[in-house]
Amino acid sequence: MATPGIVTVRLTSRWPYNPISLAVGVCAGSRQFSHSITLIGQRGYEASMVHGCRAGTVEELMEGIVVYRDMPVLVPDIDAARAFAEDQVGKGYDFAGAVGIPLTYSEDWTDDGKWWCSDLTFAIVLAGGLRLFDPDVMKRVRPIDLHMVDYPKGPIVRMRQPPQVPPTSPQTRAF
Repeated sequence: MATPGIVTVRLTSRWPYNPISLAVGVCAGSRQFSHSITLIGQRGYEASMVHGCRAGTVEELMEGIVVYRDMPVLVPDIDAARAFAEDQVGKGYDFAGAVGIPLTYSEDWTDDGKWWCSDLTFAIVLAGGLRLFDPDVMKRVRPIDLHMVDYPKGPIVRMRQPPQVPPTSPQTRAF
């Protein structure tokens, strides 16, 4: 018998920014979030350019995060979501899909040999029995797509502000 449970979709941004991730996020329409992490209990799952698909504690995956927003969703089968997420650990990162997303919807996300962050999040939630989008229509899922899902979201949490780069300005004269 399936047990319902909460999967938390966590939309994030890191500092220092990964310039490729930031560019992909901005070109794909996201001004706030360039990454997603999926939380089930105290364990988190992500696909990142640096690590590929990995799992860890929430604290480990939140390293370097400066801003995030949570969207808890109730899935009909939390054990199926967790099992699917665990099966993805160690798989590669889908560089072609991530870089191609601002340009085209490229390949179908259902090739689960490698993932990029928000596709993995969508697939974990789907494995738990909840369709955030129609997988026959939505071929790629961007962080901004997850942010636009019509589910209640928590507040935007700022962990710390990224360092500010001083503006370049003409030299000022001392009087």
